[in-house]
Amino acid sequence: MIRILELSTDGGQPVIRELSEAAARTAVLTPTPGTLRWVDLSKQTPEELDLIAQGFRFHPLALEDCLHFDQRPKLEEYAGASPYLFVVTHNFTVLPTTKSLLSEENSLHVPRLLWAESRSQMVALTMLETHAFLGQSFLVTVHDQHSPALEHTWHRVKHDPQLLGRGVDFVYYLLADGLCDANFPVLEQLGDILDDMEESLFDNPSRADLHRIYSMRKTLVSMRRVLSPQRDVMGNLARHGGSPCVSERTAPYFRDIYDHLTRIYESIEAGRDLLGNCVDAYMSAVGQRTNEIMKQLTILSALLLPVTFLSGLFGMNFEMMPFKSSVAFAMALLLMFGVVPGVMFLWFRRRGWLVSDNPDEASPRDSGRHYIKK
Repeated sequence: MIRILELSTDGGQPVIRELSEAAARTAVLTPTPGTLRWVDLSKQTPEELDLIAQGFRFHPLALEDCLHFDQRPKLEEYAGASPYLFVVTHNFTVLPTTKSLLSEENSLHVPRLLWAESRSQMVALTMLETHAFLGQSFLVTVHDQHSPALEHTWHRVKHDPQLLGRGVDFVYYLLADGLCDANFPVLEQLGDILDDMEESLFDNPSRADLHRIYSMRKTLVSMRRVLSPQRDVMGNLARHGGSPCVSERTAPYFRDIYDHLTRIYESIEAGRDLLGNCVDAYMSAVGQRTNEIMKQLTILSALLLPVTFLSGLFGMNFEMMPFKSSVAFAMALLLMFGVVPGVMFLWFRRRGWLVSDNPDEASPRDSGRHYIKK
């Protein structure tokens, strides 16, 4: 689908006109001189890309990238009579978790679907890829999925002609800033899942928690691989100030996006460090539980050791057996089999060997941990 926002003047006042479908196709081939245009293609087809190629004379390699949405973030500059920049950016958004998502296929280089889950919640993430051609008087965006950030920017520019009047480079800044800020709610949900993981590891760690940890680590690594080079893209756009496509007035705004991406990158790195601590906590909890089991088995073996010795001793064939009286013999055996393990049990209990190392419900462990996180 093709749609266009076109800025023109009527009686000295800026006027925004929105075109779609047939009117937009005609406007692409016969543009009005002296106007600023934002052309948006969603779920593009080869025929629509051919139409864009005829109207703007884009390089075939850039148009070929628009047919395959598995590109890394990048910035390419094309010179000529009408110079322009080709920019690829990404952002992540949350999807409703349904079973149909399990059939989605991921690209080898840029995963389109990522998962993160804890015992109490699950989040499915998808990556939205946006291609943009930024020229002196036009901005062409291409995307194959619905983008809430792009829609918000579109309606904002549509109802405020002053934004497009500041130049198409400023409109692209608004779009790139919206795409960047869309990652922060995703990181907040991932942070909540990390908190749930941490609490579950202290309560009752299981092997499923370890699988969740490595799944979350895979998600964060994929996000870092996609968003990390995007910082360089915004840095390069900031350095293009004064070029035909980016004015000196707009260039500093791209440095603001660079700062936001740096914050996102640091949040991802902090999450990966926390996951490493979760793995260590899991291994420590499993080791502690194994030690508890071994301690209990050792205590049980120690209690049965004197019983085993006495039963073996008096089970031998002596010529002169003590306690010839059957009643006295039975009382002596009962005394030895009952008193010796009982005394050992009381001694073990007094030494604290029978007490579990796990904190009870009245322990301030929870409040202390939440205090540390703050």
